[in-house]
Amino acid sequence: MFKQKQLSVFLSIIVASAVSGPTWAQDSSSKVDIETYGHLNIGYMNGDTGDGSESYIVDNDNSASRVGAKLSGYVDELGMTVGVHAELEYQQNASNLVTSENRSIDGDFNERQLNVFAQGGFGKVSLGQGDGAANGNIERDLSGTNVVSFANPALIGGALSFIDRGAGDEVALKSAMSDQDFESRYDRLRYDAPSLGPVDLSVSQGVKGNDDVTEVGGRVSVPFAGKLAAGLGYSVKDVGGATGDVTTAGGSVSWLHSTGISLTGAFSRIEDDDSTNPDSDFYLLKLGYKVGKHAFDVHYAEAEDRAAEGDSADTKGVGYVYTPVKWLNLYAGYNNHSLERRSGDYEDVNTVLVGSRLKF
Repeated sequence: MFKQKQLSVFLSIIVASAVSGPTWAQDSSSKVDIETYGHLNIGYMNGDTGDGSESYIVDNDNSASRVGAKLSGYVDELGMTVGVHAELEYQQNASNLVTSENRSIDGDFNERQLNVFAQGGFGKVSLGQGDGAANGNIERDLSGTNVVSFANPALIGGALSFIDRGAGDEVALKSAMSDQDFESRYDRLRYDAPSLGPVDLSVSQGVKGNDDVTEVGGRVSVPFAGKLAAGLGYSVKDVGGATGDVTTAGGSVSWLHSTGISLTGAFSRIEDDDSTNPDSDFYLLKLGYKVGKHAFDVHYAEAEDRAAEGDSADTKGVGYVYTPVKWLNLYAGYNNHSLERRSGDYEDVNTVLVGSRLKF
């Protein structure tokens, strides 16, 4: 109840700001730019496992429902732009959490962005909850199908389980499959350097839980018989104990040809100091095609040694997105997930997702 009240207050502030305009400008020459945004992303999901088939009404975690606001203004005396970025995610029946035993999960919200920033010729400095410097660099994708065929397959049906036909042992999909995209969002100090032509470089230092995190990342976007976008990153999380430092390295590249055909690939690797804990790898290949308001893709992903040494989990799937107007995506997708383990014979997990994302 307390969180719901907080969310109501946050939404009220955003709506009031958008309607009434800024009130903290000191004079008529001062200007505060206010950008409010959000979207609702609801779908129908069917999950088929060794325990049977079940249907769910879900919030699509590929692009979770959210609301946010950016307020910024130029300060003449400082010669820079300063501002604040606040964004909250709100999900009921998150697609990566529902199971046949728990099909209805009460709505809750989480802070995605809550930071202040200063920007000028020196680049941009951000302080507070937000993206780490490498966040998203495993997920560069120009196919236009991200809302249904995201780089991390476990965001749809992730809590569903591979079930051993013999012993009945269960392994959650999200335990065996992940794109391992660095450390996501946390309390950090981040610096984005001025762009070097098409290249953007970032570094961040912060705390996730009780662990210190350092990240560096780089992105590039250039015209190349269409468009080419790529990202690279490296992160270190100081967990301590036998685990020591957990390092993540990897990147992605996506090419959208002028004909509408796209090719996307990604790789990531996680290592730590514990010799008994296997290092894990992730690979992704994706072929897409965009024509008019339609986007299609076929994709293959593989995660090795994630839940246990010797594991190999793979995902094969297809996706389709129709965008009749900028603020509306209609989509449908199918994924087949399988798990091979040194012992046991695990049944596949299959998911179908049909839904819509409405932006405001």
